[in-house]
Amino acid sequence: MDQNNQELVFKGMRRLRYRQDAALQQDAARSPYYWWWAYLRLSKDYWWVCQRNGIADDLRLRAMYTDFGKVYEMTFEQWWDKRGVRLFSEQVALPAVRQINPHDPQFSRDFDRHLLLEIPIHLTERTIIAQVRKMIRQHPERAVERVSTARRKLAKLIGIRQDVIESAYAVWRVHYESRDGRLTEKIGQITGRKSLYQIGKELRLVKTCMPAVTDDAKRAAMRVNGMKVAVSRMLSRANNLIAHAPVGIFPSVQADPTPIVWRPIQQQRLAEAIAAKLWRPLFDADDVLTVPLQDDRSKSPPEVQA
Repeated sequence: MDQNNQELVFKGMRRLRYRQDAALQQDAARSPYYWWWAYLRLSKDYWWVCQRNGIADDLRLRAMYTDFGKVYEMTFEQWWDKRGVRLFSEQVALPAVRQINPHDPQFSRDFDRHLLLEIPIHLTERTIIAQVRKMIRQHPERAVERVSTARRKLAKLIGIRQDVIESAYAVWRVHYESRDGRLTEKIGQITGRKSLYQIGKELRLVKTCMPAVTDDAKRAAMRVNGMKVAVSRMLSRANNLIAHAPVGIFPSVQADPTPIVWRPIQQQRLAEAIAAKLWRPLFDADDVLTVPLQDDRSKSPPEVQA
C-alpha cells in the first residue's frame, strides 16, 4: 500500500484524519505531540538516559527511550517522520455505526460495548434520531469514553489548554536563558538574572498586570505582585510538565510524579555532566545536541563535540 495514501488518525490533532503529507507535518508541529517532544528536550533525566543508550533502572525511562529515542539529536521534522507518526497514530480503526447483515452477522470483538437496534427505514430521520437518542440516554451502561489505541497516549485530550502549555514553556525558557552564562547578551536586553516581574512583563503574560503611565505607587505595586504570582505559577507548571514527560505522562501540571531515581554513581556523573555544561535544554525545533556517550568506567565527563 502506498504510505502517502494511507489514512492516519490522531486524536490529539486539529483534525482527526490525515494523509502522510505536508498538512500532517504542519499540524503536528502545533499539536500536543510537539509539546511532549519539546518538554522532553528540557529534561536532564531524559538527556541522561539518551547518553546511556537507554540504560536505566527506572522502567518508565527505559520504555520512553525505546519509543521516543534520542530527541536531542533530531529536529522535530526528522523525529516526527521517524517516530512520531508511529507512536501517536491510532492503531485500530475508530468505532463507527455500521449496518449488520442479517444473513451473516459479524459483530465487533467488543460486542458487549455496543447496542443492537432494529430501525424501520420508512420512518422519518427525525423520528429515528429521537428514538435512538432516547434509548442511548436510558442505557444503564452508557458512558462517553475517549479511548485511544495509539502506542503513546496523551494523558488528557481535554482539560489542559494548549496555551497554558505554551505559556509555561515560554516562561521557563526566558527564566533559564536569563541565568545561562553561556548566552551572549544582546543590545537593549536586560542583563543579568531577570526577576519574575521582568519575565512576565517581557512576555506580556498577564495584560492586566502590565504597567500603565497612570499608575500610582499602590496600583503599580499590585501589578508587579500580580505578575510575579502568575510567572511563579507558570514556572511551577512547566517544571511539572518536564517532570512528567520522561515517565510517559503528558500533559500534566500536577505535582511531581514518583521521582526518577538513579544509582548513586549515575546521579554523580549526571551532576558532573551538567556542571561541565554538557547538557543544555533545546528550545528550537531545528536545534540538535550531540554529546559522546558516557563511559561508566570514566572518571570525568567527556568534552562536548563541536
